[in-house]
Amino acid sequence: MIVGIDAGIKTGYAVLDLNGRLVASGCEKEASDERLVRVISSVGIPVLVASDTSPPSHFVQKVAARLNVRVFAPPHSLAKVEKRQISGGLGDPHVRDSYAAAVKAYRKYQNRLRHIDSMSVPAAEELKKMVIMGERIAEKLDK
Repeated sequence: MIVGIDAGIKTGYAVLDLNGRLVASGCEKEASDERLVRVISSVGIPVLVASDTSPPSHFVQKVAARLNVRVFAPPHSLAKVEKRQISGGLGDPHVRDSYAAAVKAYRKYQNRLRHIDSMSVPAAEELKKMVIMGERIAEKLDK
């Protein structure tokens, strides 16, 4: 899963599977990093935490560290217009921002993930996870 987080008094989160589909989202008021980790872990196993700001907030970095995954931050903070374009009709601004962050991260890896799907290999999900985590998959493919 790729998890987008919009930290603040209200913390929004959006969870995408490795095919880019939204599988969970929500907003937690005054959520601690521990609470958010529990919520995310109940949905599945994350491979990346995404932020809509550059640099990512301390809270986003803390959640990623607790989950033992890398943080994706865009080269520049996403503008409201860009977040609206990405998220379409999502109403809650915190969920919208977290969804935009997750989609932006997914798009970075999208071509490589689709390439893995086209190869029809038995461990496709594991290979996708390795790609996002920055690991080399050539040796795994040879096996």
